[in-house]
Amino acid sequence: MSGFLKSFLPILTEKKAEQNIKKYWLELSLITIAIATLVVSTLLYVSSIEKNKQFVVPKKAPSPTRAVSHDIFVDVSGAVNNPGLYKASESSRLNDLIDLAGGFTDNADRNFFYKNFNLAKIITDQDKIYIPTTFEVTNGYILPENQPQTESVSSANNYSSSKININKATQPELETLPGVGPVTAQKIIGNRPFKALQELVDKKITTTSTFEKIKDLIEI
Repeated sequence: MSGFLKSFLPILTEKKAEQNIKKYWLELSLITIAIATLVVSTLLYVSSIEKNKQFVVPKKAPSPTRAVSHDIFVDVSGAVNNPGLYKASESSRLNDLIDLAGGFTDNADRNFFYKNFNLAKIITDQDKIYIPTTFEVTNGYILPENQPQTESVSSANNYSSSKININKATQPELETLPGVGPVTAQKIIGNRPFKALQELVDKKITTTSTFEKIKDLIEI
């Protein structure tokens, strides 16, 4: 390295600079190229550092916490094909519960229902939905002003003071009972006369759960 540097000393000491430049043009060219390369490399390096400083990787926004959906339980009865207790999500609407219960039976009073119920209503836990029959509405068992949208109207207080006599009632009257559809009503009529209400279960005319719903609404 010292020898290489010493080779350039004549350039600095000799008086005839022009002759020295011609003589050592190759060395000067190499030095110039090396210096230029170093300067350009340094500039590029500094520029890349500045760009990296400016480019900040955005932090991921925390994902929103999802609301935990809880199940609710709703009692659906009356003029639906499959009355019973149903589990649904807390965002379920009345229309969803009607679908779960198999939709309306043929004797459901649809006109009354659509006038007094809101299909878009969000159902809450422990609600009871009762769908009235045409017979109930026509005979005054269900009155529009007393009809809550998602509360029970199937208790004895919502019916007339007299109970339904299963030995004398017509099929439409029998079908007003909770959980009693056309098939069950026909079975009741076909197995008359009854000596005790319990015979409805003993003769397998109704299920125990249906009997529990209607036993306070019937007589013999």
